[in-house]
Amino acid sequence: MKPYVVIITGMSGSGKTTYLKALEDAGFYAMDNMPIEMIPRIISHISRNNPEIRRFALVVDVREEGFQKKFSWLLDKLSSSSRLHVVFLDCRDEELTRRFKIMRRKHPLEDGKDLEGALREERALLEEVRERAETVINTTGISPGMLRKMAVEVHLKGRGKRIILMSFGFSSGIPQEADFVFDLRALPNPYWDERLRPLTGTDSEVKDFLISQKEVNTYLSSLKTFLSTTVPIMFEDGRFHLVIALGCTGGRHRSVFFVEELYNWFVNHWRDYEVEKKHREIEGK
Repeated sequence: MKPYVVIITGMSGSGKTTYLKALEDAGFYAMDNMPIEMIPRIISHISRNNPEIRRFALVVDVREEGFQKKFSWLLDKLSSSSRLHVVFLDCRDEELTRRFKIMRRKHPLEDGKDLEGALREERALLEEVRERAETVINTTGISPGMLRKMAVEVHLKGRGKRIILMSFGFSSGIPQEADFVFDLRALPNPYWDERLRPLTGTDSEVKDFLISQKEVNTYLSSLKTFLSTTVPIMFEDGRFHLVIALGCTGGRHRSVFFVEELYNWFVNHWRDYEVEKKHREIEGK
């Protein structure tokens, strides 16, 4: 299958970097302000040597001299080898002026003219580019979080929200990448049963032991209630992945069991999310 390439362009200050970062967080290989002549070769090289990378997002704009002509050349060059989607981000001049003042940045075309003149010149340069876009988004009044969500909706049809469930042992340290950490050490421990000690939370004997414990069922039920409310809120502001870490003493019994239970629950009831599971202490050996 041909690689999917999203070309992001538009007015300076309209949110192109935010849009690019949203796609990068969603798994796209991202490039910002790369010399246009190099882009087809880079995509070809990466696709050939890293076949698992099939989605690219790149920003090109008036920062590059001769942009109009080079942009047309880029589309012609990539159209036969890629599935292209051109996104043009626009914004009202008053809003762009306000953003430049807040960011204290200089417009790339501002040399020898004021900001108002630079914006006029940029609009004229981008008129034909805008007409070639499949998607045009006016970002006036749109928050960065909303723009990130729009990027996912346009290119991933609402997918891209990823939940990672991780079991770990407190004896080896708390995972630094965790957004939530739940402590299971107060729950009944299969380790003290010599029959169960060499097993893990994926074994039926350990599962049967834990599911028979009232405290375990209460904890699991409360945890599902908490996550049902909290997880959607965490993704509201354009977040693309959430790491939920569950720890017990050694990371082999209770935490593994909980991750397995939650994984099945998410997969069966949360169809809008991509769910992964990791068992740090087991898989690390």
